[in-house]
Amino acid sequence: FCNSLLGRVPHDRTLSCALCPFVVAMSSPVSRADVVVATTDESDDTIATSPGSELAGDRRELKRSQSATERMGNALQRAGSNALQRAGSNLQLQRAGTLPKSDKMLQHAATMPILFDEADRPWCGGLWKTQQLIGFLLGVGSMLVLSLWRPIHSYPQSNDMLGVAALCASFWVCEVIPIYMTALIPMVMLPFLKITSSAGISAAYWNWISMFVLGTFLVDIALEQVHLPRRLALKLLLHLGIVHPAALLAVFMGLCWLLSMVVNSIAVTLLITPFAIGLMNSAEEQVRSLPEEIEGGDAEEQQRQSEGAARDVQKFADGLLLGIAYSATAGGMATLTGAVANYFLAGETNFAAVVSWEKWFMFASPISLVTLLLAYVVLYLRYVRGLKFRGIEREVLESEYEDLLREVGPFSRDEAIAGAIQVLQIAMLILRPFAISPFVTTPSGENMVNDATIACLPALLLFFVPSVVRPGQALLTWPVVHEKFDFGLLLLIGGGMAINSGFTNSGLNIVLGDGIASAIPHVDGCILDFLILVCVTLCAQVFSNIGTAAAMLPILGSAATEAVINPLALLLPATIATSFAFMLPTATPPNVVVLAKSTDLSRALRIRDFFSNGLPLTLGACILGAILTHYLGLAVFDSEGPFPRWACDAAASGNCLFAALPGVVQGRQVDSQACIINLGPISDGSVCRIWNGTVLSVSELTLAN
Repeated sequence: FCNSLLGRVPHDRTLSCALCPFVVAMSSPVSRADVVVATTDESDDTIATSPGSELAGDRRELKRSQSATERMGNALQRAGSNALQRAGSNLQLQRAGTLPKSDKMLQHAATMPILFDEADRPWCGGLWKTQQLIGFLLGVGSMLVLSLWRPIHSYPQSNDMLGVAALCASFWVCEVIPIYMTALIPMVMLPFLKITSSAGISAAYWNWISMFVLGTFLVDIALEQVHLPRRLALKLLLHLGIVHPAALLAVFMGLCWLLSMVVNSIAVTLLITPFAIGLMNSAEEQVRSLPEEIEGGDAEEQQRQSEGAARDVQKFADGLLLGIAYSATAGGMATLTGAVANYFLAGETNFAAVVSWEKWFMFASPISLVTLLLAYVVLYLRYVRGLKFRGIEREVLESEYEDLLREVGPFSRDEAIAGAIQVLQIAMLILRPFAISPFVTTPSGENMVNDATIACLPALLLFFVPSVVRPGQALLTWPVVHEKFDFGLLLLIGGGMAINSGFTNSGLNIVLGDGIASAIPHVDGCILDFLILVCVTLCAQVFSNIGTAAAMLPILGSAATEAVINPLALLLPATIATSFAFMLPTATPPNVVVLAKSTDLSRALRIRDFFSNGLPLTLGACILGAILTHYLGLAVFDSEGPFPRWACDAAASGNCLFAALPGVVQGRQVDSQACIINLGPISDGSVCRIWNGTVLSVSELTLAN
């Protein structure tokens, strides 16, 4: 039984006998510490009575053996308690031991933790957990009730669309089926419900944002393939020498924050977390062996010092992993390419003309930096202040760097070129509106190049550069792309845009817009930002930020257009709020990754670790984020201004007319303003509505224009 737990360890009777006390400890109320003491006593007797034994007086070697045996006992105890951990994870509160360990499976689990954990599944022939069953019943029940009851009388098809949206939202947040397959539900149901045609809904699943995602992810994969982020982290730490815990936390958080701006936050967390865990395990071995280097002294006192120092390292390791997750999430919000949730905003048709990479960076990077600093303060006060752990010594860092050299080799041309292509991609995305797009236009002046082309150009270069590490292959190969690129993400983004299209075609956006229009003009802008941040953040904590973004951003975008208010006034705070999910381990992909990887430590992370640190961080982020979102939105996007012409011109359904109507809109005197045409099923499109609710004739406005 012991050998079966160890996997590849060959059968060895001595090994089995040595591990038996730990197997007993896993199945009995006796604590592991008691078993360790009992085993040590037996070992002492055996050594002492063995005739001619030369190890009887070697206390240092014996203590190292005890330490190794105890760590093995830790691993076996975690393996034996998986059933108990699974029992506590049935309502999305995953424990570290229920998530997969391999990077490939963990990459999927980061976005779908409920589907990929190893919890008990008592429903539907072992297919579903309780939460998934609830999601299925809630989604199907909501769709049936809305379709049969039909509470919206003015636009009958909006009842069917609302039912489909409720079904998708329930399936997304509860992960009834893979979230990528849930994104196909609008493709299947909307044509049968006569909301839109198959050709029309198919167009929503593949557009410029899909190519933008593809281009940025290909460069991310190349960086991951050459292990450049890990080498940069080690070089930085080696340059600092002995790293104090406060500095070590700052270095890791700062590095993850910077990398997550240009590399997807999931990839950054998968790259950095194993490296940090290796350092912490080495540091724990270092402090456990430190008292042994001191000759003489009381053995019990040395043991107490060793255990106390080990507990300090374990405590700091918890804070370090949380810092990696929080900083990766904070860095991801700073760019359109950093977080999956940001793609949903970039994919909104109305915003392609204004929400470019560099403008979003100008808006979100200060919020991201404040969130990073706030996270560091929270973790410093909880895990670093008063800590007796001295930090990582240079010998440990050199050992880790030697491991990197054995795995990857010395710094190569592959790493240099991959890094240069990443820099090129960022520079082109920043310069595109000023130095590229104005020179590539149609005769009428329309821009021909957007961020999708700019993202794909550097990615294409990766397949033309020969690798020096793998002769005969390009720097990036298709098998690597096929293995590491999450193609389901394109379906997920397309599903959100398909729902957005269905809202317009069914008239549901008009119904929602009427409700929002009656409330928003009476709410101050900063207060509105705070309310949106709080509501979306609470949803993201419980349902995951990807599911929340997929379900809510299309709804808010369509409703804001129908309410004749600037869509960015709602979507900027909502998008930022999806990255404020720090309180639960399944709220964001980086949280899921560090939770699963923490099982490689002597003590895995717990749900309360996320909650106790995430609660003050989330509260502070919502308060400061509301203020920053309001004023930065005004400065960069003029988000509190009247409904803009660019949004009217880019309206996918053609339901917006920008007319020469002087007046006061949202406290500003304007010469022209948007008039939203009623294109619902029971309307002939002859009238439109301006911001103050006045209904006007479309034909008269057209003649006036």
